Amino acid sequence: MYRQFCKNLENFIKINETDDENYRLKIAKELKGLTDPDLYKKAKESRDNRYMYISNLIFRIQTYQDKYPAIKKFLWELWGYGFDAVRFEDMDIESEEKIQEKVKLIDLLLGTHYWI
Repeated sequence: MYRQFCKNLENFIKINETDDENYRLKIAKELKGLTDPDLYKKAKESRDNRYMYISNLIFRIQTYQDKYPAIKKFLWELWGYGFDAVRFEDMDIESEEKIQEKVKLIDLLLGTHYWI
């Protein structure tokens, strides 16, 4: 599921990259941090803002796991790859609507819609 998400995210960005005004494209680019466990681990070791942003994003996403069953499985896989769900209040700046859009896009990308 995680590999499929990564591939689908990459394909989604490629398909939509000609439209810089596309809101979903902007959201998709913000999800790229979920696709590189090695970069995440390095950021975690140095307590970089990327680590805190991604961990906080995962923390916020997990509140939707009951509404979107695929998200629950995805979160489990993220944990398996070394990602953490930690709340960092300084990084908690995104509106609930934006988080909902990210969750909807993740749920879409967990399917085979953008599998090429």
